[in-house]
Amino acid sequence: MLVNEILPVAPFLANRYLSRQQTKRVASKGEVNFSKAIEGLKKYLENKNDTSSMAYLERKKAAIIGEPAAKQFFIQMIHEFLRDSPQYQNTRYPSYYPNLQEALFQHHLGFGPMSVWFANPTESALVNGTQILFGVKGRNTKVLQPFAYDSITQVEKLIRSLTLKDNSQQLDVTNNWTQVDMYDGTRVTIFQPPLSETYVLIFRQYLFKEYTFEHEAELRTIPSDAVQWFKYLSQLMLSTLTTGIRGSGKTTMIKVIAGARNPQYGVVTAEGGTFEAHMKRDFPERAAYIIALKTELDQMDDLFPAFVRADAHYIMIPEIRSREADLAVKSRERGNGWLGSYHSPYVYNIPLEFADLLLEDQPNRNHHSAYVRAAQAIDVAITMWEDPSGRKIVTGVYAYEYEPETKSFSVTTWMKYNRTKDNWTFHSEMPLYMSERLQDTYPEVLELFLNEFQHLAEKYPFTGQAVRTVQIGG
Repeated sequence: MLVNEILPVAPFLANRYLSRQQTKRVASKGEVNFSKAIEGLKKYLENKNDTSSMAYLERKKAAIIGEPAAKQFFIQMIHEFLRDSPQYQNTRYPSYYPNLQEALFQHHLGFGPMSVWFANPTESALVNGTQILFGVKGRNTKVLQPFAYDSITQVEKLIRSLTLKDNSQQLDVTNNWTQVDMYDGTRVTIFQPPLSETYVLIFRQYLFKEYTFEHEAELRTIPSDAVQWFKYLSQLMLSTLTTGIRGSGKTTMIKVIAGARNPQYGVVTAEGGTFEAHMKRDFPERAAYIIALKTELDQMDDLFPAFVRADAHYIMIPEIRSREADLAVKSRERGNGWLGSYHSPYVYNIPLEFADLLLEDQPNRNHHSAYVRAAQAIDVAITMWEDPSGRKIVTGVYAYEYEPETKSFSVTTWMKYNRTKDNWTFHSEMPLYMSERLQDTYPEVLELFLNEFQHLAEKYPFTGQAVRTVQIGG
């Protein structure tokens, strides 16, 4: 194997990319100082618009988050400014901008130097104080860029512009972090002092576009032989969570599971604070069957009655952090189940962790009862991992079964990934109570699932302890 076949692809460096663009133009030889052009544009916009009006501010916010018509309004104004003030047409602008119009827009109204990332996006980027880092495609790392914001004041101005339209998103002395969703689906998480040492903006863009198990197999996230098995597993409508570290593909996987289910099944997405799942965007043909709800964490309990009244087949919780756990448990107890993601690499600890979350704001409630409820609420856990090359991998599929006679629950390994051999093995044992329940609800799908399961287990047999029991006690 050649060295260049095993070394990672060179990281994207914005200065290298843009320097090539710079050689193609003569604008960089301009005579006017960029700061003078910015000041001239600012005065021009103030003369032409009521820049303090709510309509102007809302259009400015829309332009920043990428709404095409709003941005085009300002680009047109910049064209008119340069036409009416030709002395600025030879402005020397920073080399990381593709042209003068974009430089004036981004520096005065937009993301400034961070706009370079949007021209060639990776999965993530970071503004830490004035410094800028871009994620590396295919790897869970970031590279410090050779340009930065001029001052922390410029970063503060950007944050004010991003949050000015929605009072719930604005930062103040009691609210030190917020999230903003951009027009293209990019999520911007913002921290400010004293929560953080300096201002921090974290950009995450979900570049995944095809939510199918076939595509997951092409990416080697799952074995190609198991595509149909995963489809049948999804159609059993079991309460399922994906779990793993940040960036391992958890949210993508729950969307793939949802995509494998009946397209006419109604789904409610329940989110805390901001919309992140974007199910209607990613499944436009199912938009009529998707109801997206959001609320603050301390009001999460109010979502369950709304879910019941929505007459949905199941609820999706894109990220379970704290109070969302109660919503998942109630959905399993009194609804049709749930689908969600969670941060934990320890499948045997998840029911206990859920119990702790259930008691987070109610410490006087009985911990044993909460533990039992949590153990009963989870049917399947899918563990995920991102390897050093950036490949997302399903590392395991596990079935949970609460056993009241022994006051314990079992965790059965259904599928296991071997990192050394880069392959998967299967164990087709079905928990008794789960099997009985599915015989009553989805008997045809269960039969197909078990037949496929048996075939995989015979072809790729799992060796080792497949079933482990965790004692709850009490």
